[in-house]
Amino acid sequence: MTTKPPLNKLREAIADALAEEKSYNLPKVCEEFGLSPGTNEEAHSSKRVYVKQRLIGKSEEILIKLSQRVLKDYSSEELRKILTQFISGNFKISLINRKNILDELIIKSEELTIHGKLDLIDFLKRIWSLDTMPPTDKYFKSAAQEITQRMVKTHEWNYHYLFNSYLGLTDSSDEMLFRFMEEVTHPLVQEPEIQKFLVNLINNHLVKDSYRLEAKEEISGLPLYQVIKIGSGVSGNIKNLIFAANGPKPELILEDSINNDIRIVKNGEFCLIYDQPIPSSGLFWKNLVSWWAKKLNTECPTRETEESLYKRLVSSLASPPEKLLFSTYYTKLRDTPGEFLPALIPQVYLHYDPYTLRELKEKRIPRQRMDFLILFSHQERVVIEVDGKQHYADDNIASPKKYADMVAEDRKLKLAGYEIYRFGGYELEGESGKYLVENFFDELIKKYIKGAKL
Repeated sequence: MTTKPPLNKLREAIADALAEEKSYNLPKVCEEFGLSPGTNEEAHSSKRVYVKQRLIGKSEEILIKLSQRVLKDYSSEELRKILTQFISGNFKISLINRKNILDELIIKSEELTIHGKLDLIDFLKRIWSLDTMPPTDKYFKSAAQEITQRMVKTHEWNYHYLFNSYLGLTDSSDEMLFRFMEEVTHPLVQEPEIQKFLVNLINNHLVKDSYRLEAKEEISGLPLYQVIKIGSGVSGNIKNLIFAANGPKPELILEDSINNDIRIVKNGEFCLIYDQPIPSSGLFWKNLVSWWAKKLNTECPTRETEESLYKRLVSSLASPPEKLLFSTYYTKLRDTPGEFLPALIPQVYLHYDPYTLRELKEKRIPRQRMDFLILFSHQERVVIEVDGKQHYADDNIASPKKYADMVAEDRKLKLAGYEIYRFGGYELEGESGKYLVENFFDELIKKYIKGAKL
């Protein structure tokens, strides 16, 4: 276990980092970092002493947080190294995992380059401020010049030395490590097949610390990955959305356990498959309409496109209470800005997070249908169920087993991070049912989208 250095070492490293500022700027800079201001004359006398005086009496916790803030604005290898000795036991990604990830990436660099399609220096500048980072050899003006000479021109260094010793990635902050992994897998850096390979490689290690790279956005149809914590809200990217079957239920298998690809082996012609990346901000009605327009080969969505989609979705609903809930929501939708209205997705036959499917391999996937699903974001997902007597009775006879099965499934979804709301079919009748639904959705959407109102 690494022994912490004296706390004064951390104070000195902070002072050295901030001493890069001009003396006349230093009082203002210190104040911005929450330190007591002084006079320009004090700072002019000795910048390091000026800063250290303002750090006396600060607790270890405060100094650690201050160091992390300073490192966002100032390149200080010494401060980074000392800070690491204080926080290494609090890393989100363990030192073992950090080393394993870097080692494997470097080994693979013999077949593919870590910096992908970019020049090495251009890639590194996406992560580190090389032009302002001081070199280890005073012969050079910046780290950018030093790395160019040692890595590109003379090949004196290898990737191990560059990333571990020079840039200190193994013992850097979690934020810096995450940024590195997100840039290594960025679509501007890697070709699609290499990107997919690297994401799987890194995730094999990250999952051990309950993290993973997950596609959150897209650029020109290519996924943009972000490191996320598994189990924060609903985990997993929304990859497979199969819904609104207006005929026999689809039968599904997991075709590729690595890429988590789902294949419908029977009755696929009766259901809809949303095959576009879903933004991290959620799936809105306007997204669904644009997708439907493409399926119809319509250049721009029109009111007729919306009507066509609406009718197709309604055709998947069987019970009058479900139809009342759905029609009430979308009747209110007509005059509401599309950016405020999440899509109410009916009859979702499959909405699995990819990482929950690995155990299935080539097995058929059991049916798991939700009456309605709203995706407010990747992590904020709401299930709405309309209960008829089939949920709790067999042939009009109360069934404790059916009820127990239903509430058991609710528990699983809630523990996975979903919110679940249930309506009794009896509630959803006539004008009182419409009024109930309108009020419910008004409150639900205001809960998740500030300023929105049905």
